[in-house]
Amino acid sequence: MVAFWRLTDESPPVIIYDTYLPNAAELLVSDYAGIAERSAATLCFLRPISEGNNYKHAAPGSRVSFITNATSLRLTLFWNALITRLDTFRSTGSILIDGIETLTFACPFAANVAGKSEPVFALPAGSKTVTIVWPYAAGLELHKVEVNTGSAMAIAARQGVKLAVAGDSISHGFSATRSTLTWSYKLAVLKGWQLVSIANGSEGAVAANGSALAGLGADRVTYMIGYNNFVAQTPIATFQTAVQGWIANARAALPAAKIYLVSPIYSPNSNTITLQQYRNAVQAAELAAGDAETFFINGLSIMTNNADRLVDGIHPNDIGAAELAANISPLVSV
Repeated sequence: MVAFWRLTDESPPVIIYDTYLPNAAELLVSDYAGIAERSAATLCFLRPISEGNNYKHAAPGSRVSFITNATSLRLTLFWNALITRLDTFRSTGSILIDGIETLTFACPFAANVAGKSEPVFALPAGSKTVTIVWPYAAGLELHKVEVNTGSAMAIAARQGVKLAVAGDSISHGFSATRSTLTWSYKLAVLKGWQLVSIANGSEGAVAANGSALAGLGADRVTYMIGYNNFVAQTPIATFQTAVQGWIANARAALPAAKIYLVSPIYSPNSNTITLQQYRNAVQAAELAAGDAETFFINGLSIMTNNADRLVDGIHPNDIGAAELAANISPLVSV
């Protein structure tokens, strides 16, 4: 005997989608440091600093936005597993509706496994701006944006002041829950600015990295540095010289930008050369630069100095990150 099944009123409707490839004119791409490829096949971001962990393949807070009246969204995503430091894998991205985080998505694979996923999202009725926000420590590529057939699609607007965030893992975003909860993202939201992140986990002061700002078109720059030099016990004179070199190269890359040097934030950790000595060296480097558009921010003044604001004694948790954003905001001018 053969059983036959028929559709009932309770059967879910089959959704037919219209497809927009990554190079479609309707898709606004913004908040990125660089694009490795934007074609009909893929949108793949790339950041300028190369180091041993391959964080150049991360794209913290980068965006794709469009205006639509669609009620169903399907994405085709490729997780490329190009970031080689697996213990820092953070794959949660976000979907914003009219600027408000409404939905999230994450890699369904292990950190070292490449693969494709096709998450589907229900969207509210009516016209709205939909934004896909990239995670901060996972190599993610976009292959398709699909909306239920017949939906209107138009390019969104994204302009204004551009903030470039440079430095180590505290600026990269470790260990916030996701990109939208990092202090740099929250600062950009508070100011109404674009965000371009070139910060890399494990980074120490390297003069040449100031040149990585070239071509970003940033109007404002933050550079938080020093914790990894504290761990390595870099001689203070060597550290200060590197920070001064970074300032000089950053200024050459962005002649008109305001640059904010942020010394290491609070940590309960101790060492022979203290964190305070590295804080003092950052301030000394700013003074030695003699640059009227370069400013010093004391890292001890921008977050409650308590370990309950930190995940591991080093990186701010979501509460600490929110405090950093709120306290840095009035210190950086429009």
